[in-house]
Amino acid sequence: MKTLPAWTMLALFLAGPLALLVRVSLCESGQGRGFYVPATWTLAAYCDIFTDPVTRGILLFSVLAGLGITVMTLMIAYSLALFIHGLDDQPRRYVLSLVVFPKLCNVLALIYGLQLLLPRGLIGVVLTEVYLLLPYAILLIVAGMGRIEKSLIDAARGLGASRRQTFMRVTLPLSWPGLLAATQLTLLWAMAAVLGPIFFGGPESTTLAVELQRQATEYNRWPRAAALAVLLMIVLTPILWMGSRETN
Repeated sequence: MKTLPAWTMLALFLAGPLALLVRVSLCESGQGRGFYVPATWTLAAYCDIFTDPVTRGILLFSVLAGLGITVMTLMIAYSLALFIHGLDDQPRRYVLSLVVFPKLCNVLALIYGLQLLLPRGLIGVVLTEVYLLLPYAILLIVAGMGRIEKSLIDAARGLGASRRQTFMRVTLPLSWPGLLAATQLTLLWAMAAVLGPIFFGGPESTTLAVELQRQATEYNRWPRAAALAVLLMIVLTPILWMGSRETN
């Protein structure tokens, strides 16, 4: 009985909306007479998605762009996190403040500023998403490195380990939880990217999230938008499962 309120909240705010989303995806399109036709059942939205080469290309681009953004973000974030971890307490606080500082700005104002600096197209999309994700990835990795005591590194070096051996056998394994959390967050964000593709991309760099928004708000095709949302959840579920399995 103690967990009843928690299960009730979960059902109301998670399971209920998800069930409604799936139900709408199985309705017929309104065809200009409404968003969808209630009390109808059809797989037309899913058939349209999987038979449409444009949508398949959007799905492929979303996955490939998400992987590319994740790799680039983690490479930069891990390097900076290593540098920050090696600092003394006071300089580390200052540097972490600089890392978080861009998040104090309104995200739209930040995007408009980036539009003055970055080119439109795929490069702009990737660099924008990397810039938006870097602070989160750095903070997660730095937090994961908090368990690495400098005495362990000094001991490894004192026993004759090279810098590379010390990194591979001490630093990387102990920082793995933070790196995994950063990977999970970055993949989830990157594969569902919206801001970068909308402000910097074109038809060739449309993601599933952007196409979902267009189908719902511009074309009023709610069943197809709902089906795209279900497809996006299916793509992202293995990422969530990966993190929860590693935690357990």
